[in-house]
Amino acid sequence: MMTVVVVVVAGCAPDAPHDNPLDPASPNRKIVGNLGGKVLTLFSLSAGISGALVTIEGTNQAVLTATDGSFDFSSAPSGDIAVVITKSSYLSDTIYLKLAVGGNLDTSVHLDALPLVDSARIATSMIDQWYPGPVYIDTVSAAVTDPDGFLDINTVYVCIDSLTFAMTRSAGDVFQVAINADSLPNQDPQWIVGKQLEVFAVDQEKGVGRSSGFYVTRTIESEPKPTSPQSADTITTGFPTFEWDPPTLSFDYTFQLKVVSLAGGAQTLVWSKAGISSSIFSYDFHDSGDSLADGEYYWTVAAIDQFGNSSRSKEAAFIVRSQ
Repeated sequence: MMTVVVVVVAGCAPDAPHDNPLDPASPNRKIVGNLGGKVLTLFSLSAGISGALVTIEGTNQAVLTATDGSFDFSSAPSGDIAVVITKSSYLSDTIYLKLAVGGNLDTSVHLDALPLVDSARIATSMIDQWYPGPVYIDTVSAAVTDPDGFLDINTVYVCIDSLTFAMTRSAGDVFQVAINADSLPNQDPQWIVGKQLEVFAVDQEKGVGRSSGFYVTRTIESEPKPTSPQSADTITTGFPTFEWDPPTLSFDYTFQLKVVSLAGGAQTLVWSKAGISSSIFSYDFHDSGDSLADGEYYWTVAAIDQFGNSSRSKEAAFIVRSQ
């Protein structure tokens, strides 16, 4: 008697190849993808931004953009990733992407260029007047531009200690504010001396540019005093000689004269002369080469230091009647 034994062998067929990089069992499996793109400006005709640092958050992968703003990661991690883009003078940005395993993803990022604040300065002035008395004005100015265009500038302001004053455009790219001493602590015109000031510019995307710190050198409280003509003196020539007493000051300065016409009830500046030596206390109008027409006038004399800080006299009225 013969016994037949049948042995069934299962699973002895060779495995299928696993060389597909998307196969989870493949030794060549890729858990990365290709990520590329460009970093561009906010201009309507966007230009590439070179030298921007593009970093994949949570990794040591970072590249600088090429001259046309392009960047490329050939082995970016797949899945949800955060890409951080930074460059000096631009507002940093972070974008969130989903990269498929072995996928190719191309993206563009527009960076906001920060406003530029330049030539920030302050000049103090004391203006003496008959009524209501001396006025102290601190004028802050700065040039503010934005590579993304004029309309991208939202607000400009100056900070002094804990105080903030809004600035407005005065001409071209210059922003300015005139701060009355009444707005300062204790209404003290000397409070601002030695305080650091900074001008800030904020654009529509909340990007902030700022100036370097700058300071007030001094507030001048001693002013020159007109002696002749004054008190509505009548002179019979269109070439008056202006005389004044100097202020008591211990630093270098020069004088500036101004003549204002009162014709028709309007005040019109008709002549000025700056840069007069502090050792001179009179000026002959003949030297101007002009003649004043008959009418009512006033003149002032101011002391101005090398930083543009000034103190101005009261108005001295006079009448020209050559006939």
